[in-house]
Amino acid sequence: MSELAVIGDIHGELEMLDRVLEVVKRREVDGVLLVGDLGVNTLWGDARSNLGGLARYHASTEAIFERVGALGKPFLWVAGNHDLPDLDGAGQIDRRVAEIAGFRVFGIGGAGPQRFGFPYEWDEEEIAALAIPEVDILLCHAPPVRTELDRLYHTGEHVGSEAIRAHASKHRGFLVCGHIHEARGADLVDDCLCLNAGALGSPYAVCLVGFLTRRPQEADTVRLHFVEDGHEVVWDRKRLSEKR
Repeated sequence: MSELAVIGDIHGELEMLDRVLEVVKRREVDGVLLVGDLGVNTLWGDARSNLGGLARYHASTEAIFERVGALGKPFLWVAGNHDLPDLDGAGQIDRRVAEIAGFRVFGIGGAGPQRFGFPYEWDEEEIAALAIPEVDILLCHAPPVRTELDRLYHTGEHVGSEAIRAHASKHRGFLVCGHIHEARGADLVDDCLCLNAGALGSPYAVCLVGFLTRRPQEADTVRLHFVEDGHEVVWDRKRLSEKR
């Protein structure tokens, strides 16, 4: 069996992160994936002109990497739309492939196609043009469009990415994402098992952590573990397919 923890949008909430990491430590996972929006929300527009906000942002991302690294497990991550697109560090895999615990992972950071003046935004054409090799996991910040993972709570509008959906539909692995905080949960895009790991930061903050599990000869599963009361919700391909 191979299992990875998936941590949603942290937004610099270190106390929430510490509680999540205690759960991850007890579970003895093989590695950790971070879906982006890591640091505190101090960056808008020309982020580098905001020196005070930039310093707080970098301090928060450094603290996150230190805490996750202290687990002693490998971890991979992408930047979110609130992050600097050139944020660097061990485990950063935006637009490239890396391996973790026997999984091949391709990263797609940032968000689109809507533009709101955040540091890392893109157009659909840019993401559609990516040449993605055969991998086991797509590690994205933005969710695929027209799923349970990209629906806004107040309007019901789907605001995910067409390009990410198109990439997901081409492989029978996993996709993990965040970005739309309230749309935590799982869904299928053709045969791709997708998980939105939710958010530790506002709005719609919940202290939770995702897990994806692959067992030989058994169905792949994804789950959300809610730290407050310890309950879990589990999905697998078969059950999601039967719901269609």
